[in-house]
Order: sequence, then structure tokens, then C-alpha cells
Amino acid sequence: MTGKSQLKSIDAVIDAFGGITAMREIFGGVPTRFYNFKAKGKFPKYLHMDIYNAACERGLNIAPELIGMKKPQRQGQLALQAAE
Repeated sequence: MTGKSQLKSIDAVIDAFGGITAMREIFGGVPTRFYNFKAKGKFPKYLHMDIYNAACERGLNIAPELIGMKKPQRQGQLALQAAE
């Protein structure tokens, strides 16, 4: 996912997926679920991998910290954070 602009906020990620309705269709749940994610400024841990996989399928480059990963120490390297 190099060369693409990195999505650095929850709002940007939701917009890149096509908005609240599109996110709900992809990941399930009621629309208020995604409004709550926007309000809190983070996605819940149980969705991190699903969001990561869906983003990869769509060629989206999400900032690692938004989906439970640490910023890479070196180019092309991602490390999962320990569960809190």
C-alpha cells in the first residue's frame, strides 16, 4: 500500500470506504455504530483486522495506529500492538 495517501483519521477512513452506510453494509451493525466510532475517534479492537483486510482489498492505506498497529520502525514493517 505504498505510494497512496495515508488515511490518518477515522473520518478519512469512513469517507474512503464510502461513508457510514457503506461501512455498515461492509461490517454490519446499525449506522449509529459508525457515528459512535467517529465521535470516539477510534475503531474498536474487534474490528481492526476486518478493517485492515477490507482496506487492503480496496487499496486503501490506513495509518497503522488507527487499526491497532504500531507505526513501522522501518519502511514496509508493521507490528501488532499487545492487547490492552
